[in-house]
Amino acid sequence: MGRKTVNVALIGVGFMGSEHSKAYSLAPVIFPDIAAVPVKKLICDINETAVRKNAEQWGYEEWCTDWKEVIARDDIDIVDICVPPNLHSEIAIEAMKAGKFVMSEKPLTTTVEDCEKLVAATKEYHGRSAVAFNKRRWPAVNFARKLIKDGVIGTPLTYNGRYLQGGGDEFAKYYTFRSNILTGGGFADSCSHIVDMCRFILDDQYDEVVGTTEVFWNEAFEASKDGGEPVRHERDAEDMSMIIARMKSGVTATLYQSSAYAGAGEDISFEVCGTKGMVRWSGANPSVFQLALNTKDPETDGTKSILMGPAHPYGQAVPPLAGFGVGVVDCMSFQAYEAVNACVNGTKYTPDFCDALEVIKVCDAVRESKKKRAWVKI
Repeated sequence: MGRKTVNVALIGVGFMGSEHSKAYSLAPVIFPDIAAVPVKKLICDINETAVRKNAEQWGYEEWCTDWKEVIARDDIDIVDICVPPNLHSEIAIEAMKAGKFVMSEKPLTTTVEDCEKLVAATKEYHGRSAVAFNKRRWPAVNFARKLIKDGVIGTPLTYNGRYLQGGGDEFAKYYTFRSNILTGGGFADSCSHIVDMCRFILDDQYDEVVGTTEVFWNEAFEASKDGGEPVRHERDAEDMSMIIARMKSGVTATLYQSSAYAGAGEDISFEVCGTKGMVRWSGANPSVFQLALNTKDPETDGTKSILMGPAHPYGQAVPPLAGFGVGVVDCMSFQAYEAVNACVNGTKYTPDFCDALEVIKVCDAVRESKKKRAWVKI
């Protein structure tokens, strides 16, 4: 009662659209100090049946099938874009022109050129932007960044990041059947998370990269809309990528992504080795953070497990005992919390469109590296 509100319009009712809707519902419950309660005002998708169903399921007040109706509304504060990446640019630019705060899923665009246009539009229209790299919101990711900034593990020397997904060939083929034109490929879609996490945890920038990507399956099948035979697609979305990067600070980073890693389910992880110690974490066991310090004391040397708890970043959003797990749903709500606060308070949200451009540059450079079989400057 009496809490300030902010109106949200969501465009796109696929998997990520549902996750964003869920997050807007949870954020004001988890965070009593949120700057405003997000009101799910309007939801949009070209599929009328799907958008009606989602409006009812997630409690949106209204629905429509044309994203331009969203932009024209004076009562919309936040436009949240969850459609395929090849559609992001036009919608985001028009939303910024209309003075909306824009949240967009990643990858932000499918090309560096389109992303540069978006960044230029942000400056031209004084746009405020946010990109849904929700993996940044894991408490362990923020804790690692803090420890590194505080010099706990000394000067970082190497960074290792992995993102593994999979349940065999059928998972990979269905998960990333669409072409790079539509999605940026499985590589840009998934690997962009660990490219961003590396930048964030180290508070660093990429200098040059060498790498490769692989497509393991060249065809995939989409369920027919009329219930007939599945529709065959030629498939060029990469299933795997390997990257070696030199960061501006001198850190050497290795990044490995696979959407065809049978048995992994979903596991995103990182390890940072420094001159005084090491930090390590895996999303498969999110409550456990590992820290090793070179104390030169045989009784205290070695890797110690720290249970993430209320003293850690976003800890106030989970039960007040160490060891309660934080999952993807929580991270999405943390993201919604930060986006609403930035919109209402007029503060900068990170990562924004400029950050997303740096990630897309790395993805583009890796593909160039594969063609040239050489290091590529960012």
